[in-house]
Amino acid sequence: MSDERVVVDAQAAEDCARACETFASSMRDIVNTVGDVGHYRGFGTLPSGVALAAKYAESTRGGPGSLTFTLDRHAEVAMKLADTFRRMGDQYVETDDAVAASLRPSDTGGR
Repeated sequence: MSDERVVVDAQAAEDCARACETFASSMRDIVNTVGDVGHYRGFGTLPSGVALAAKYAESTRGGPGSLTFTLDRHAEVAMKLADTFRRMGDQYVETDDAVAASLRPSDTGGR
């Protein structure tokens, strides 16, 4: 969008696809960083401290609902959006070419 106009063309679609891929990559980098953190420390050896450390680990790197799970899903959606933007760009070019061809003067046989 520039000068309060929306610009739609194949390059805009590609730019959006690349932005989605960059976002997905950053989400995966965060997941890898979180996965490398290791175990939570500082909660002590009492059962409540051990349980609290386990709960933090589960909410960070556990199953559904954990930080890493959620960030992985965000990355997947962003990659699907990138694919969608690329298909939209391809279809834009095809449609634009078809419309341009239909507007060209045609041979009317001398009429």
